[in-house]
Amino acid sequence: MKDISLILARILLKVANQDEVDTISKWKNISDKNASFSNSLESYWNLPTEEKLFPRLDSVRKRLLIRINSPEKEQTGKSPIYFLSRIAAAVIFILSIAGLSIYIASETNLFYENNWVEVSTLAGQQSKVTLPDGSLVWINASTILKYHPDKEERKVSLEGEAYFEVTHSASVPFIVETGTAKVKVLGTKFNVSHYPGSKFTEASLLSGKITISLDDNGETVDLHPGEKVIYNAEKRLLAKNEVKVQNDILWRQGILYFENEPFNDLIPKLERYSAVNFIYDKNDFGNIHYTGTIDNLNINKVLQFINLTIPITYEIDNKTIKLNLKKMR
Repeated sequence: MKDISLILARILLKVANQDEVDTISKWKNISDKNASFSNSLESYWNLPTEEKLFPRLDSVRKRLLIRINSPEKEQTGKSPIYFLSRIAAAVIFILSIAGLSIYIASETNLFYENNWVEVSTLAGQQSKVTLPDGSLVWINASTILKYHPDKEERKVSLEGEAYFEVTHSASVPFIVETGTAKVKVLGTKFNVSHYPGSKFTEASLLSGKITISLDDNGETVDLHPGEKVIYNAEKRLLAKNEVKVQNDILWRQGILYFENEPFNDLIPKLERYSAVNFIYDKNDFGNIHYTGTIDNLNINKVLQFINLTIPITYEIDNKTIKLNLKKMR
């Protein structure tokens, strides 16, 4: 079998034969990672010229097209396989100089829109991104992160949850926009959480210093290491406390930590964690809270674990779970 990267290059350049097309089709069906990588590569390659992010990328793409379309006699005697191998390498290069890695292309859904790079994860997925300025971002499940490909534009948009390790820059602050709040930093390690539909925005600081500003009333609050802020947009209430902030980033290790968590807030986290959907009566669980740690367990084990402290019954049908509170006699 020919090298996959070579066949991918031939498909992008529309010179692949039917056997090669069939080979890639079978390869994509082997795993979601293969399909995600191939689709992301094709999406970028086929972007209209006006949507290209970097002149350098477009220049590389045009040179490759010229090379593959040149008569063989002008190619100094080298075989087409030689040039296609170079093209395959350049295809990978295009992704890497756009500030993305093969890992990101394989693990996430990504595309370019209005000069932003968007990286998203599905329920049950996590990912890691290296931003153009060298800052690192760990992305939790069901999250959308958008950032500019220019390393001088240190601003990101977040829907969901992410942990940041920001490269220090005294002259260019790093800003996270999420919900109705903005987090401004110079260089630090912190976690931010705000999912669509949630009234809460949370930020916890491990090192450095961050400033949180609220869009609706202009209030700002400084956060120091070991502190966490929770903002309730519905009630416009902001609370800051000293906490064990390491617990807030245990999700990076596949661990969910709950301390006196309202059960109705716990359920959406389990849905994102295990890529399932719960059907239950929220009123039955309105006054119930849960404390515990869930460590890399499948959903059946998770429910068994919860049942040790909260009496529940449940039925699992593929990805749908019917949940009931067990009536006490």
